[in-house]
Amino acid sequence: MKKPIVSRDLLKLQFLSDPQISPDGKQVVYAKTHIDESHRAYKTDLYLAQVDAKQSERLVVGAGNPVWSPDGRQLVFVSDRSGSRQLWLLNDGFGEAEKLTSMRWGVSNPQWSPDGKRILFISAVGKEDTPELLRKELGKDEREQLKQEQLDQAYVVDTLRYKMNGLGLLPKRTGQIFVLDLASKEVKQLTCGEYTLNAPTWSPCGEYIAFVSNRQEDPELHPNFSDLYVIPSAGGEMVKLTASNGSTSSPIWSLDGQQLVYLWHDRQYSVVHQMNRQYRGATLPKFYRISAQGGDPVCLNTEMELSIGVSANGDSRYGNGSMKPVWATNGYIYFAAADTGYANLYRIPAEGGTIEQVSQLQGAIYSFSFDNQGKRAALALTDSLNPGDLYVFDLVGKENVRLTEVNADLLSTLALSTPEEFNCPSFDGTNIQGWIMKPVNFEPDKKYATILEIHGGPHTMFGDSFFFEMQLLCSLGYVVVFTNPRGSHGYGQKFVDGCRGDYGGGDYQDLMAAMDYVIANVPYIDEKRLGVTGGSYGGFMTNWIVGQTDRFQAAVTQRSISNWTSFTGASDIGSYFTEDEHKANAWDNPDAMVKFSPLTYAKNVVTPLLILHGEEDIRCPIEQAEQLYVFLKRMGKTTQMVRFPVSNHELSRSGRPLLRIARLDAMTGWFEQYIPRA
Repeated sequence: MKKPIVSRDLLKLQFLSDPQISPDGKQVVYAKTHIDESHRAYKTDLYLAQVDAKQSERLVVGAGNPVWSPDGRQLVFVSDRSGSRQLWLLNDGFGEAEKLTSMRWGVSNPQWSPDGKRILFISAVGKEDTPELLRKELGKDEREQLKQEQLDQAYVVDTLRYKMNGLGLLPKRTGQIFVLDLASKEVKQLTCGEYTLNAPTWSPCGEYIAFVSNRQEDPELHPNFSDLYVIPSAGGEMVKLTASNGSTSSPIWSLDGQQLVYLWHDRQYSVVHQMNRQYRGATLPKFYRISAQGGDPVCLNTEMELSIGVSANGDSRYGNGSMKPVWATNGYIYFAAADTGYANLYRIPAEGGTIEQVSQLQGAIYSFSFDNQGKRAALALTDSLNPGDLYVFDLVGKENVRLTEVNADLLSTLALSTPEEFNCPSFDGTNIQGWIMKPVNFEPDKKYATILEIHGGPHTMFGDSFFFEMQLLCSLGYVVVFTNPRGSHGYGQKFVDGCRGDYGGGDYQDLMAAMDYVIANVPYIDEKRLGVTGGSYGGFMTNWIVGQTDRFQAAVTQRSISNWTSFTGASDIGSYFTEDEHKANAWDNPDAMVKFSPLTYAKNVVTPLLILHGEEDIRCPIEQAEQLYVFLKRMGKTTQMVRFPVSNHELSRSGRPLLRIARLDAMTGWFEQYIPRA
């Protein structure tokens, strides 16, 4: 008999990511992460799957970011087995790995040249770093010494963005392109300066590298701008291709190397000229094509209602994977996009035209790669009953073959709840998509306590993906309701823009409309036993809800926002995110910040509120939780704050495993205390 999930089952999960199909489409290498026996760390290994045999074997211990050579006979990967993240090579036959780099600050993003003779990568460069110093890996003692020296040095801040969630205070270094010659082992630096770059990609002939960078005269005043550049792979002058009027990403070359296609956001916006851009952070990107020699870009899809490169939210993934579009040999651009709770493959002609949906999969793709012929795609795919597995999708026959079942042993023992979709009208007639999950061991004659879950973002989405937290609540006997209110991805440009300048307005009414609908139409929900929880934007909305209504008997706010004025100055993204989302800032319109801040309505709170927050969260700094807690406590409200050490904004997804368990236990304990299950 299957058993309900308990919080410590999280420690048994394995997480699949970054599937890379071989050029001939016969093999897939992928990363698989597990939690070590001490339950204090994650361990990632590379596995090799034979597509036709449907078999997998472990290939490399302690590695990630695998990339096939063009002929499929070699594999480069990134590993920290030497103490820092360096490039390693598996030669033909996959014997012992060979170390390729010893860069002082480690490496990332390796890519083979088309002829297989060179590998580009990104490595950090500081102003004081000499070429000799950059090519000398720091030893263990040196790393410790450097750490101690940094503790004795003051950190001088003279830039607008100087910290980042997960990294803390940013080092005074920039990411630059390097090229490794495999024959000579010579490493050549191609770019330099005070500008970081990303998304480098080889031209088909191997003579050029395209990349994206914000090289505005003053990037501080234009934080969201970026342009497309091309530089000779042998070194030389770079050429800027785009016009510094937006955000460029994901460049890909045409097969003949004469053109590039990229994603572009209309970001006619700067700190000085704030209000020019129509949708700001809610902008859905479009595909553009431009000559590799420069010229006027051409939009491939004038209307865009798909959320390109977006997958459904989940809390049971670990590791990176590519969602970069692919220019296939048949003249189409293939990409993954989100729509109404699912993430599938789509395509558009490289010359422009109608977008077609390629796959009709239940679930959400969260990483993919293509073989050289564009006939097979390796997919990392999740659904509501599975954290994620490896599939190979046949683009001709449209057959999707599952190659792994990494959590089969665990899932076979667990009783899981399957979400049931519903749709309901909001206050203005807008359709709101949502899902309801019954408790395990459901009895139709009983009435159940119900928890409303609210996603972060707000420009993300819930959908057909695995959520351990929701399954845990169902195992404890709760109904779970989750929806995509306006502001969410997956429903077109107007919808994703729908909450900007109106936080706590239409989005709040959407959530309440969904609750009204399920209470009126689902007989087993007890409307007198309701709870609500969410994180990040979902935490903001939880704080907002308990300040507006007393319909919920308990609430848990996670990594939340309570004061937009202090958020602007304290968050790593606050300098632009607040203006983007509220169409106002604290210095020109302080009243707007007060209006949109849950602290303003804290005096109205009667719902017992648990506040969960990571000590090292820089995205939504812990001062947001502290202010809310002090306000509520001072006014005699029922509240408690739980602080998680060495934890940032990603605590629920990739935080220290035992602290993830502590978070889940704190949340469920609060609901059990204030919302009896029976």
